[in-house]
Parts: sequence; C-alpha cells; structure tokens
Amino acid sequence: MKLGDIDLTDPHVFERGVPHDYFAFLRNEHPVSWTPNPKGGGFWSVVRYKDITEVEANTEVFSNRTNITPGEVPEETLAATVDRMIILSDPPRHGSLRKLIMSGFTPKAISLIEEHIRQLAVDSIDAVIEDGACDFHDLAAHMPIEVVADLLGVPTEDRQKLFNWANAMFGGGDPRISSLGGMEIARMEMFQYAMQLAHQRRAQPTADVFSQIAMAEENGEQLSEFDLGCFFLILATAGNETTRTQILHATKLLIENPEAMQALREDLSLLPNAIEEMLRITSPALGFARKATQDYEIGGQTIKAGERVMLWYCSGSRDEEVFEHPDLFDIRRKNARDHMAFGSKTGIHRCLGAMLARSELMAILKEIVTRLPDIQLDGEVERLRSNFTNGINHMPVRFTPGKPNRAQKIAFYAANADKRYAHA
Repeated sequence: MKLGDIDLTDPHVFERGVPHDYFAFLRNEHPVSWTPNPKGGGFWSVVRYKDITEVEANTEVFSNRTNITPGEVPEETLAATVDRMIILSDPPRHGSLRKLIMSGFTPKAISLIEEHIRQLAVDSIDAVIEDGACDFHDLAAHMPIEVVADLLGVPTEDRQKLFNWANAMFGGGDPRISSLGGMEIARMEMFQYAMQLAHQRRAQPTADVFSQIAMAEENGEQLSEFDLGCFFLILATAGNETTRTQILHATKLLIENPEAMQALREDLSLLPNAIEEMLRITSPALGFARKATQDYEIGGQTIKAGERVMLWYCSGSRDEEVFEHPDLFDIRRKNARDHMAFGSKTGIHRCLGAMLARSELMAILKEIVTRLPDIQLDGEVERLRSNFTNGINHMPVRFTPGKPNRAQKIAFYAANADKRYAHA
C-alpha cells in the first residue's frame, strides 16, 4: 500500500465502508499527509490520536471558522454562518454561544427526560416486533427525531419536515437521498422555519430549550432570529443524524458479534461500556476539519496558514498507540471511553449532546438486547455515500416476532422521507 491509493476526498470510497486498512497505513507511515482533491484544493489528513488531540487543543492556530467537512466549500459561502453557528466559531464567541445552550444538556436536564426516552425506545420496538422484520433504518430514525423535536418545541405535525431537512442536508453527496441543490434548498427551508418558530417563541415562550435560547441575552441583547436559526439548524441535524447512525451501527455490531449480544443479555451492567466501544469502533462522525491561521509543524509536516486539516476521528479511535487490538470489538475494553466519537476529550468543540446521545443509546439498545435477541440481517446494508457521516440508508433485518407492550403507533420518518431533494 502507498500514499494516495485511497482518495479520501471521494465519498464513493466510504460507501463501500470506512477504509480502516488505509488509515492504519497512514498512522504508521504518513501520520500527517496532504490529501489533494482532483477537482482542486485539498486538505491535510491528521490520523493519529495524539495529533488530533494536539490540533483540537490549539484553538489559536487551528480555527473552526471554516468548512468543517472534507468537501470543498467556498469561504464566501460560509461567511453568513461563521461566528453565528457554534460549530463554526472560535473563542471567545464560541464560549458565549455554548453558554447559552448548556442548560439544556446538563445531567439534571437529561434526567428529566430519561423516562420519556425510555418510553420512546419501547414504542419503537413495539411498532415492529409483531412483524418479525423491518428496515431497521425506519426504527432507528424515530426516537432521535422525537427527542430533538421536543427540545426544540417542534409540533408533531412538523416533525416529518424536520427529518426531511436533516436527512437532505447530511445526504447531500448521495443522489439517492439529496442533490447538492436539494441540500441547499433543505437548509434554506429549515432556516425559514426556524426563524418563524423563533418569532413565535419570543411572543409566547414555552418550556423547550429553543425558547430558553430565544429569550436569553448575550451582552444585554437577545440573539437575532438568524442566529436562532443557526442554533436550530445545528441541534436539529447533528442531534438527530448522529444518534440514528449510531443506533444502526450498534445493532449491526451486535448482529455480527452474537457472543457480545449474549453477554449483554446475561448482564446488562455491561451495556454502558459496550456503548462506548460501539462509539469507538463505528464513529458516526468520521471527522471534522479546521483551518490553520499560521504556519504550524506537526507529524513531521508544516501546515501553512490558510490550509485546512481534516481530523479523522474514525482513525484516532483505532490508534494502536492508544487501543490494544484496535479493530477488535470488545465490550469489556477498559479504555473504550477514550474514543473520539465526540471529539477529543479536551477539545472545546467536544459534542455538547454526548450525554443525551448516551441516554438514547442505553434506552434503545436495552430494548434490542432483551426483546430482539435473535435479530439478523435480512438483506444488503446500503451505506450512505459520504466521507463526513458514517451513515446507513437501509438495513433490512428479521427476528422472531413477539408481543408489543402496548398498542402504540409511531411515525416512520425515514420510510416517509421526501424524495424531492434528490431531484432538486
């Protein structure tokens, strides 16, 4: 294997599966390497755990005020949302924005909705258990949308729209889901909706997190409706898609490792650590990019000011220097929680919703382990065509039919997804 054998700028590569062998080669031979884009531009690939951590810790040199994906996006396109969207901001602005939203993601705040999350997980399994088969993507998509919609105060009748927009935005590189034009249309529609909702919340605040943000003040002034739209967009997309993706990958791991499924059935106290191991081995966000503001040397290479670096979390979480036998799925791994699925431990952009995601994963995986113990794949798994999101479009499964706990219908948002974004 040699440098350049795999084009990390090509989403088609990741549709076949994350190229873990190539990342292992890069970690050993080229820990920091230039990755050219055949269409122009490119980025530095940073693949080792320690180097990713170093970059994320150095916010003075490596800025988030840039395109955070592996794709090429003109800086002028980002200008409208830089410093207004939390993921596209640096200190001190980042701290101010994070402070506005933190109250909705504290342990106390999560504890107040955990029972609701558990019931959503029960309802999700109830909806399919009598049939003995389903597209697991339909099931996995339900709970994350419901949780995020509750946080944002999105009424029931608008939740399908919320899924459609988020799905189109994350699927912008996959023509089966959304075109690039469709992605932009979805983004604009979501912004317009968010700003209308912000106006309503200002007039009549409710108990949801979005109302708290709408009424909060920064330096004595409320945020603009555009700023609130940015908050809405990041919460509605990142808070939904990544959890859906991890539910799918976690279930697939249990199917492929029946001994782990059996161990969890016998001892559910193993589940929290198993979830950390699932996050480690199948990071839902493959990585995030930064832009150098000045020349900087790392991994034997000099990053020039203005150049982007892509921090591949999916590689850092399998770094041999940190994780013994990194490609092995081990639900008892002692340092599983050191994964990079939420970013590096000390990075200021570490996922704000990590605790919420863990709560959702605990709830749904407990139901899967105890109520669908013989779940199996029932056809080909269709992966999302993306080098940014480790997504799955379809995952047909079968299992022994059972009885629901209660007669409760749920919304299959994925099955009812709007197809117009794929043709826009």
